[in-house]
Amino acid sequence: MTRVRALATAAALLGPLLLAGCGIKPTGPVDSGSAATVVVAGPDGFSVLYFLGPGGRLVPSPQRDMPKVPPFEVLNRLLDGPGQREQEAGLTTEVPSLHGWRLDSAAVSFGPRNEITARLPFAAEDLTDNARRQLVCSLASTGAKGARITVVLKGPTGSLEAVGCDGLP
Repeated sequence: MTRVRALATAAALLGPLLLAGCGIKPTGPVDSGSAATVVVAGPDGFSVLYFLGPGGRLVPSPQRDMPKVPPFEVLNRLLDGPGQREQEAGLTTEVPSLHGWRLDSAAVSFGPRNEITARLPFAAEDLTDNARRQLVCSLASTGAKGARITVVLKGPTGSLEAVGCDGLP
């Protein structure tokens, strides 16, 4: 019984000390800059489209209903704009819409050194930086896992130099 009494006494004496905490005083929020930006690979076997989140940040959207498909299909899906799931999540796009018109497989070709060329039905040089980032990153995500893919965007009046998703502003 003395053992139980000793434990009860120790708990009674140590309880207030434990409740007092470790002596660290609370502080207000500390500004540490903006969040990190990363390019996230989607789940294996699914295509990934890139849309815009708040503040124009690039947001990957794995297309669970769209198994890995050729790049021209990824381009068509991106030109359709955000689906219902993306819209509900607040994602938007700056890529011009084709209003239901579809590009065929000739719209995308592969060049040397992991280069993809996308032939767009609108002026590539008129694209906003965000639209360019969306197109390049979505198309680059169709490459082999771990491969550095560069993308050339060509429009009817000119083209933009080859760039990878990680080389964009």
